[in-house]
Amino acid sequence: MSDSAIIVAELTVPAREAPDRAAATAAWLLEEGIIRPNDRPDPLWRPSRYDPGPAAATALADRRVDGVVGDGVDILDRRQIHDPGGNYTPPGCPRCAVPLDADAHTALILPWLDRDEPLVTCAHCGAAALLGDWTGHWAVLVADLAVRFTNWPPLGDAFLRELHTHLGPRCRLIHHLL
Repeated sequence: MSDSAIIVAELTVPAREAPDRAAATAAWLLEEGIIRPNDRPDPLWRPSRYDPGPAAATALADRRVDGVVGDGVDILDRRQIHDPGGNYTPPGCPRCAVPLDADAHTALILPWLDRDEPLVTCAHCGAAALLGDWTGHWAVLVADLAVRFTNWPPLGDAFLRELHTHLGPRCRLIHHLL
């Protein structure tokens, strides 16, 4: 079985606010029982700071899950690139859904890591939007704040809406598969 992750990245929280927002999000997830501290971290087998908690199934799209929900949860509070692993596809225009050229998309990622989020104009319809607003769960994003659910089943819409209220207004999902 290969590893997978659901990454919820918040694109507007600045670096200086990310640690506080991450701590508040962790406190909420702990209070809700979605996560619990990983009492026996192992860099190879269980590296995440948090394990699924007793109420982890309440965060899932299908709450009828029996047994272990996932391998762990990490709350990331430093600027980094979040990618889909081996399933990359360039994101689509928010107006017409025509995908951005893969080479053009790739060329925008490293500069985004060092600077502000780029504004991108669609070659098909002429719409301009910030790169993080181009759609696709298999694209690459840059964020200072994210929550990574490793080997979890799909998360429920209600849980994702609530998580977004804790993280910030521009949350995006990235599905990472190895």
